[in-house]
This record gives sequence, C-alpha cells and structure tokens, in this order.
Amino acid sequence: MTLRWRLSFAFLLVVAVPLAVAAIVVGQGVPTALDTAARNRLAASRAGAVALVEQTCTTARLAAEVLAREAAASQAAGTAQSATDDIVSRDLATYAVVVDTRGAVTGHSGTLTGGAEPAPQDLGSCSRNIAARSGLSAIADSVDVRSTSGRPLGAAAVAVPLDRGAVTRIADAANAQVTLLSGNSVVVSTLPGAKARRLAAQGRSLPKDGTVRKVGGLLASAANLGAGQPTVVMSVKAPSEAGLEALLVLVLLVAIVLASLIGWLLARVVTRPLSELSDAAARVAGGDLRGRIAVRSGDEVGRLASAFNDMTDELRVYIGELEGSRDELRRGLARLGDTLSSTHDLNRILGVILDTAIGTTRSAAGAVFVMEESRAELVLRVGRNLEERGVTQGTRLPVGEGVTGTVAASGEALRGAVGALPSQASESEPHAEHVISVPLRTGPMVLGVLNLYDRVDGAPFDDADLETIQSFAGQAAVAIDNVLLHQEAQRLSVTDGLTGLGNYRFFQQTLAREVDRAARFGRPLALLMLDLDRFKRVNDEHGHQVGDAVLVQVADRVREEVREVDVVARYGGEEFVVVLPETSLEGAQHLAERVCERIRARPLHTSAGDLEVTVSVGVAVYPGHGDSPEALVRSADQALYGAKADGRDRWRVAAAVPTQ
Repeated sequence: MTLRWRLSFAFLLVVAVPLAVAAIVVGQGVPTALDTAARNRLAASRAGAVALVEQTCTTARLAAEVLAREAAASQAAGTAQSATDDIVSRDLATYAVVVDTRGAVTGHSGTLTGGAEPAPQDLGSCSRNIAARSGLSAIADSVDVRSTSGRPLGAAAVAVPLDRGAVTRIADAANAQVTLLSGNSVVVSTLPGAKARRLAAQGRSLPKDGTVRKVGGLLASAANLGAGQPTVVMSVKAPSEAGLEALLVLVLLVAIVLASLIGWLLARVVTRPLSELSDAAARVAGGDLRGRIAVRSGDEVGRLASAFNDMTDELRVYIGELEGSRDELRRGLARLGDTLSSTHDLNRILGVILDTAIGTTRSAAGAVFVMEESRAELVLRVGRNLEERGVTQGTRLPVGEGVTGTVAASGEALRGAVGALPSQASESEPHAEHVISVPLRTGPMVLGVLNLYDRVDGAPFDDADLETIQSFAGQAAVAIDNVLLHQEAQRLSVTDGLTGLGNYRFFQQTLAREVDRAARFGRPLALLMLDLDRFKRVNDEHGHQVGDAVLVQVADRVREEVREVDVVARYGGEEFVVVLPETSLEGAQHLAERVCERIRARPLHTSAGDLEVTVSVGVAVYPGHGDSPEALVRSADQALYGAKADGRDRWRVAAAVPTQ
C-alpha cells in the first residue's frame, strides 16, 4: 500500500470513527430527547388548552352577568328577549337564555349543537360546578337574575359550543391535536377518524392529571372541563425512530464518501512532493545528479526539497572531485604502468610514483628518500617544488633523525601538522605545515620514504589521504623493489662473484661500446691485459682458497690505480683486463708500469703467509693495434705473451697492425 493510500485511509478513520460514535450516540439519545421534547410540548399544549378553556369560562361568566343585568332590566319591562338578542349579536356568546322564577323561558337567542335550546339548569355552570345535561358540548355559565332590591327574578345563562371550529381554534392555539370525548365516544376531534376512535377507546383510562400516555402512534394527555362536560384530550404524534436510523446511516455513508474524497485529495497534496522527492532520489541512485525538485512552499516539505537540491549540488561537486581524483589516479597508474613496462630506470620510476601521489592528494610538494646500501642514511633521489622549501637534490638524512628518519627507522607512517608530530622535523627536511610520511617497504625491509607536503587548498591531510597513500606506497615499494632486483640481477650478470670486478661478458659489452665511441668521435682508446705470473704454483702449493685471496687482493690493487672512467674486469682464471677510454699509448704504458710496481712492491697477506706475486702486462691501443674489439684483444694478448717470454714481471706493447 502506498503512502497516499495509507494517508487517505488514516484520514477516513479520523473522520469516520467519530462520526460512527456520534451516530450511535444520536441514535440512542435523539429518540429519548424527541420523546421528552414531545411530552414537554404536549404538557405545554394541555396547559394552554386548559387555560384557554378557563379563559372561555371567565368570558362566559362575564357574559352571563351582563345578560343577568340586562335581563333584570328587561323583566321590569315584562320581557328578556332583547337582552339575549343583544348578547348573541354582540358575539359575547353563541347561545343565551333567561328564565323566570318558575323556570319558564322569558327570552332566548341562538342555538347549540343539533338546534338545542336548553334552559340554564341544563347548561350547567363551569364557575359554580353545576353539571350540564348530557349530550351538550359547550362551555356555559349561569347566574341568578335579581332585581335592584335583591328579589329573585329567575336565572340567565350563556354558552359557547365546543364544535369543530372551537376545537380547531384550541388546537391551533395549543399547537396540538384536540379531541373531545364523551365517555368512549368522540364528540369532535382534529384527528383523522381512525386515530380519534383509537384514542376514544382508551378515553376512560387516560389519567386526567396531565400524565402523558402513548396510544398507538400518539402521545396523549387528558383534562376535565367540568362536571358533565366532555373530556379534552390533547395529542401529538409520537417521535418515530425508523426514519432516524435510515437518516443516520445515509449521513454516515455520505460523510464517509466525502471524507474519502477529501482524504485522497489531501493525501495527494501531501504525498506529491514526497513522490517527487522519491523519484529524484531514485534518479540520484541511478547516477543522474542533474535533476532538481520544485520548491513549492516554505513548509517542512519545501525545506526538505530545498535541502535535497542542496545535497544533490554538493554531491555533484563531490563526485566531480572524486572523478577528477580517479582520473588523476588512473593517469598516474597508467604512467606508472608504462614506466614499469618500458624502463628499469629507478629515478624515472620514483618520479612517476611521486607525481602520482602528489596528483592523488593534491599536494603542493613531495619527495622520495631512498635508503643507502649502508642503511644508515637516506638520500633525496626525487623531489618536486622543494627549492623554495630549502632542500636540494641529493640531500642526505640519517636514519632515525627528523620525521623522515623516524618513519624509515620505525616503518610506521606519520600524518599531521609538523609541529604536532611525535618527532621534530630535521633542518635537512623541507619546510612545511602539514606532512604525510609513508615508508616504502617490502616485508620488514624499508626501501625508502615517500613524503607529501601541504595540500594546495590549504586543508590538512585526512585519514583518507593517508590510507590512499599507504595503499599506493605498498604497490610503489613493490615496483621499486623489482627495479632494484633487476639492477642487482643485471649487476650480478656482468660482475665477477669473487673479485667484484666486471666479468667477461661485461668486458665484451664495454669494449665494444668504447671502440664504437672511439671510432665515431676519433678519440684514443687503450687496453691492458694482465696475467699473474706462476699462479698455478700458488694453487698447487697453498690451495685454491689462498689462490682466491691472491686474486681478490690483486684486483683491489689494480682498481686503486685506475681512474673512475676506466673499467677493470676479470677476463678469466688469473687474467684481468683494463679498458682505458680517452687514453693514448703513452698513458697506457705509464699505467702498465704502475700496476707492475704496485703488485711487486709488497707481499700479499694470505692464510698461508705473505706471498710475493708479480704480473705480466700486454698493452694495445686503438686503432694502431686493432680497429675492432676482437683485433684489439688479440693484439693485447700477444703483447702479454711477449712479456711472459721476456721473463715476466714486466709489460710489453703489441706490434703495430699493418694498414691495408
């Protein structure tokens, strides 16, 4: 179920439940209230009808007294007819009658129901509680007629008939239905005949004290008008509950329908921005950060939409920065991969590593310190933007000193403000406010330290930067270790394992390169070939270990006599060669003499004691003694044999090669 339907249902419950409770309360209370109201109304109607009848009685008494006075005056004239006519003509009564003391009618005017002309004693008196003759339905009163002297002259009476017109007037005035009953018979009624007869059937049992009783579909209350007078029954329609229940159900159904419609509309208004927010969030989750939500109000939903738009903008900027960093990292890794696949130049690889780290963290400067073979010092091999920070290429730093030395010694990375780090920066380190210093290590061995100084945006380095560089440093250390291993393997492939000099392969490569250079630039080149005299005797008399010691010391003495640009190699067995770039024949002869002198000058110290050793040297120069590496070696070898033939412990120059 969607949020819109849940809200609609909740609104419906909020409206329908109170309505249902109200309907139950109304259904239970309204009938009682209506019944009570009807009874109260009926009581008021009865009181009004009785008051109206009493008022009519009062009017009848006053009319009877007026008639009595006029009749007394008329009796004096011998007739009372004029008095009765006057009373009826003036509408003071409907019927008026005067009798003398013998009961004879002396005057009457008007008629009652059925044309009756009753005497005063038959009419009764509502004021003197005199019963009327049965069958008369009228309100009447009578008084005695006396002369001025007080002598009785007879009686005078007036009557107002209780016909349908009178009953209708009483009903209209009392706002209720009026029925006159004589016993169980209906005299006159404003009710329909069937209802009036049903009411008459209960007439004798109806209490006359104002108590209301339900008869059929009516509420009825009876009152006596006087002795011999008909009973007045006031009635109203009893409240009915049948229509009320249907009305309540109809109202409840209409309210539920309206509540459902209003709830749905309100839910739609409320959930529309939420739906837009949900759709926008789904688009963001799908990678679309360009969409925005319309802010239609300043309420909580509007503020939520505005905050979502701000979040999307920030996320778009952040992702842009991440993509830039990712692209920079990809480019750096691509450069690193290209460098690793195309070269084993350590400095070039270190440069790519440093540039990648700087680009990834957006650092202002960086440096790579490499551990020396002695593992006592670090040397700055590659740096970026370090000149203004007081450091130059080749700076050395003892292990354990400063931030870099501490990282190299402990193998643990450091990050933070330079002044807040556990170790103080050395004077030999670049000046910076913030630094990341990460060891370049493979296993337990630290190969160097990668340092990054200050971000270009001025912000300090965070844990994410440190984690990135540590991960990258692990891969970089592997690359550096591979280069070092390659260099070591390359060195071992061209190095003699006993003496540390270049081996035969190294000699061949070097001589070919130097001959090519000498031929290209027309520069001199010399070659010395040395052989230990009687070396087989040393091995035979003292063993090969002593012989190896002799070879090592001879190699060291020869190395000490040559220049840095000269190349010394072991040719094989007890033979050595020296390649002398930029050296003429005269220079080669001087070096040959010094070598012979240096070796014969003092004995060699071995486990077998001090041994005196000499060498024989053959000298050849390019191109006089050969214009190719092979020819030059052959000429030097022939000169060496010449020195051997001349008695050893000397040097000889090769014979010139005839030009073709």
